[in-house]
Amino acid sequence: MKKYFYLVVMLMMVSCTDQFVMDEVAEKASVQIRESNVDSLIEQETIRHNDPVLESAVTGILQEEMNDYWKWSKAMVCVVETRTGRIKANVALERKGKKFIPYIDTYDQEQSTMETASTYLALLSSGNVTPEHVFDTGNGIYGEVRDHNWRRGGYGAISLERALEVRSQIAFTMAKERVYGGNMTEFDAQIDSNLAGNPNCAMGILTFYNAIANSGKMVELVSEGEDGIVIQEQISEPQYIKMLQVGLEHSVSQGLMRKAGRDYVKVSACGRTFIKEGNHRRMELYGYFPSDEPLYTIMVVLEKEGLPASAGGMCGPIFAEVVDLLVDTYKLQPMLAQQYENVDEVIEVADTVAVQ
Repeated sequence: MKKYFYLVVMLMMVSCTDQFVMDEVAEKASVQIRESNVDSLIEQETIRHNDPVLESAVTGILQEEMNDYWKWSKAMVCVVETRTGRIKANVALERKGKKFIPYIDTYDQEQSTMETASTYLALLSSGNVTPEHVFDTGNGIYGEVRDHNWRRGGYGAISLERALEVRSQIAFTMAKERVYGGNMTEFDAQIDSNLAGNPNCAMGILTFYNAIANSGKMVELVSEGEDGIVIQEQISEPQYIKMLQVGLEHSVSQGLMRKAGRDYVKVSACGRTFIKEGNHRRMELYGYFPSDEPLYTIMVVLEKEGLPASAGGMCGPIFAEVVDLLVDTYKLQPMLAQQYENVDEVIEVADTVAVQ
C-alpha cells in the first residue's frame, strides 16, 4: 500500500515540475511576443518629418514655374527646419515631354564651382582679410576670369562683402591670391573643414547654409527619426559666422539675390550659376529666414539649356514664394509682427498657392 502511495506522490511531483517548466516556457514565449510587438510598433511609428500639405503646395509652385516661358528641365526645392534639421519638404521634378516626374539629384561637383558663402568664410577665417577689404576689379577682366558685367565695364574697386553681394569672381580670385597665394591645397582644406565632411552635393551645401543660420552649429538633415543630431558644434569662430550672416542678408537687401526677398521679413541668401555640361546651366540658391532668428532654411535648384540663366533672377522668385508659403502655412504673421517692431503690420500673404 505504501508503494502505491509513494508512486502517486512521485507522479504528482513530476506533474507539478512539468507544469512549472511549461509555465516558464510559456511566460518566456509571451515576453518574446510582447517585445516583438513593441519593436514592430516602434518601427511602424518611426516619425517622418515631411509635411504632405507643404510638399503638395511646393509641387504646385514648381509645376507652374516649369511651365513658364523658360521651360526648366529640372527643378528642386528643399525646406529644412533650421534648429532641428528636420526636412519639411523635398520636391524634385524633371520634365519628360509634357509631364513632370520625380527625380533624384546626383550632381556631385558642388565644391569645384563654389565661389559663394563657403569661400567667403574660408577667406575671413584666415584673419588676413575683412569684409571691408577693397579689391580693384578694374573693367571686369582679370586674366582668364571675367565678372558677369564685364561688357558694362566691371565693378572697379569694391569691398569683399560687396563682392559677395554681386558675385564678383575677380574680387574672390584676388582675395584667394592674397590670403592663400598659390597654395590651393590649404584653401581646399579650409573649405572642407567648414563643410565638416559633408558630401559634395546640393544637400551637403544646404547642410552648410543651415549651420550658418544656426550661428555655426551644424546638425544633420533628417527626413525621419531622431532630429537635432549635431555634426559639429561650431564650424568656424562666431565672429566670422556673424560677418557671413551680415553678408548673406545684404546679398538679398542690396545685392543680386534681391528677388528672393520680402518686404515684411528679412531674408538671407546667396546663389551661383554655372555650366554643368555643354550648354546646360545649373542655378542654385540657398538661404534662410527670418535673418535675425532663422526658422527655415531653403534650397532652390533649377536647370535649363542655354542663356539667360541667373540664380538670383530665376531661383529668387521661387525662393520668395516658398517664404510666403511657409509664413501662411505655419501662421507666422504674429511672430514676425512681434519680431520686427519697426514694421507697422506684417503683410498678409495674398497669393499663396492653393493646396489641392
